[in-house]
Amino acid sequence: MMNRKSKFVMIQGTSSSAGKSTLTAGFLRYFSDRGISCSPFKSQNMSLNSFVTEDGFEIAVSQVVQSEAAFKKPIRQINPILIKPASDLKMHLIVEGKYYGNMNFKKYNGGKDFFLKKAMESFEFLTSENELVVLEGAGSPAEINLFKYDIANMGFAGVYDIPVILAADIERGGVFASIYGTVKLIPPKWRKLIKGFIINKFRGDASILEPGIRCMERRLKIPCLGVLPYIDNLHIEAEDSLDLKSASSFGKGKNEGKLKIGIVRLDHISNFNEFDSLFFDDRIAVRFFDCVPADADEFDMIIIPGTKSTVSDLLSIKKSKIFDYIKKIGRRGVIMGICGGFQMMGERIEDPLSIESGISMTEGFGFFKTVTVLSEEKILLNRRYRFNNPESSLSGYEIHNGRTFFAEDYSDGDAYVDLFKSEAVKKYRGDILPENGILSKDGKKIGTYIHGLFGNTAFKNFIVGIAGKHIKLDHNGDKFKNYDAVKDESFNLLSKNIEKYVDIKTLRDNIIAI
Repeated sequence: MMNRKSKFVMIQGTSSSAGKSTLTAGFLRYFSDRGISCSPFKSQNMSLNSFVTEDGFEIAVSQVVQSEAAFKKPIRQINPILIKPASDLKMHLIVEGKYYGNMNFKKYNGGKDFFLKKAMESFEFLTSENELVVLEGAGSPAEINLFKYDIANMGFAGVYDIPVILAADIERGGVFASIYGTVKLIPPKWRKLIKGFIINKFRGDASILEPGIRCMERRLKIPCLGVLPYIDNLHIEAEDSLDLKSASSFGKGKNEGKLKIGIVRLDHISNFNEFDSLFFDDRIAVRFFDCVPADADEFDMIIIPGTKSTVSDLLSIKKSKIFDYIKKIGRRGVIMGICGGFQMMGERIEDPLSIESGISMTEGFGFFKTVTVLSEEKILLNRRYRFNNPESSLSGYEIHNGRTFFAEDYSDGDAYVDLFKSEAVKKYRGDILPENGILSKDGKKIGTYIHGLFGNTAFKNFIVGIAGKHIKLDHNGDKFKNYDAVKDESFNLLSKNIEKYVDIKTLRDNIIAI
């Protein structure tokens, strides 16, 4: 049963990337700092960035980040439905943290009542456990072609009469048109739930907006609750892979004395947030790439990341010059594959059940004498791993379909080293690989299924030691920031900005009533 004493508010946006996730995190930190027990909630999220909770459930990373802002451990109820696009027409569906099936969007929309019920159950659990639930909408609430299928925006808010705050991104231009158009396109039965709007990412003197704000308030009968400034040094994981186009710590004259890492921007890249901590290590210059760089930008190390469509992405890079470029770097530098990237590094990927495609076998890079067989079983693990000695451990998580084995032509039982134990792998052809992953004896090829390793300082130091040993590094590791501390600073900055620029009294007294 729902706790009617619990309060709630939903942050919706005039578009994708309007700042919904960030504002939700900011409000959670603001209210949590004031002793209010808070939780995030997003009924339906479409993302390729996912995380495994301690009890083995898969949810979107953005809700994990919001849980951190609220000083809470992430649980499956904060994101009951996760859609992971597998192609332009099909998706991989996670319901209540577990794999539900592959389906097209038409079939998914046909199950609206079932999925809404699941979302309601999770939401009501959270209201029974918290004083305040801050909900995040999805995309835009004014997608008129999707109104009858909506369970993420007004279609959910309307079930519980949840007050809605509309966030608008002024950086994109046309902010007043987007606010006015969004509100007017929403049916009157839902429009009444919109209690205010916030203009986000403004640069300059906010007084210049006053005539437009007054016009919006007069026409829409909805108050402006604040104008939030653009924050240059805000460091919270991005949810959209489009953000990767500009993700780089490379700079003219800034790369000398640094380990240069390139991360392949695969078409279906997933869990790319796990590399964020690399951008705060002064020993490292890192950027994503989808074309062969100029000679001056050649990398010391390349990471092939996880992907929602391993076979498709492998075939795609084979058609480009990137495949040969990676093999070239592999002759002198370090190549690391994570999850799908690890699968690509082997001799071949077999898909006998057409889990990903109708292609039964695809040849890989051949860096490892391994074979991956894709299967319906999905492995979800969140655990700690021993690293080099009993006193040191790493945290990480696994999300993958399929198993990787040593290939038929593998004969040298000492050819690889267990990635975490630094001891020879005593396994042979047909055996499944060590759960930690493997390292070639020369230290230049690394493969693992474990996500989140770069969030561990010990592992990052290990990689810098392997891949950067031929470089005279400017720093010895004492000048990089702990990424958890970086995120915490960002949450606090968001909270302070909300306190300074948002009409908190109206929000607390008249909208949330908390």
